[in-house]
Amino acid sequence: FVTPEEKKKQGIQRDNEVLLQRRKDQIQPGGATLSVTVPYRVIDQPLKLAPQDWDRVVAVFVQGPAWQFKGWPWLLPDGSPVDIFAKIRAFHLKYDEQKMDPNVQKWDVTVLELSHHKRHLDRPMFLKFWETLDRYMVKHKSHLRF
Repeated sequence: FVTPEEKKKQGIQRDNEVLLQRRKDQIQPGGATLSVTVPYRVIDQPLKLAPQDWDRVVAVFVQGPAWQFKGWPWLLPDGSPVDIFAKIRAFHLKYDEQKMDPNVQKWDVTVLELSHHKRHLDRPMFLKFWETLDRYMVKHKSHLRF
């Protein structure tokens, strides 16, 4: 485990965009299993998205402050992002010893809790993320390939 602070000291800069290639098995008609690769584009600057791109956004990692969503479509006049979470699945990563952000508590956000000391629990959280996202996409974004 390497902390963000250690990475910064090493002079490593965060990428603005990463392409994940997720491999997963899909059950075909008749019960056969087909292994497929699904690309997921992870971006750090969503305001650069074109209007037609927003329908393809499936998840957001929520930090806590509502200002994170300034300039996003579906933002309510009072600055509340609750309508965003009706169209995009929201996740919040936190360490188990951190206090929960008050905004995260009141919003429809799936909290993924990690531990500095129990790294063997990372995999179940990783699997929870994909399971939650897959269920959401079946219900709300079934037109996308996943």
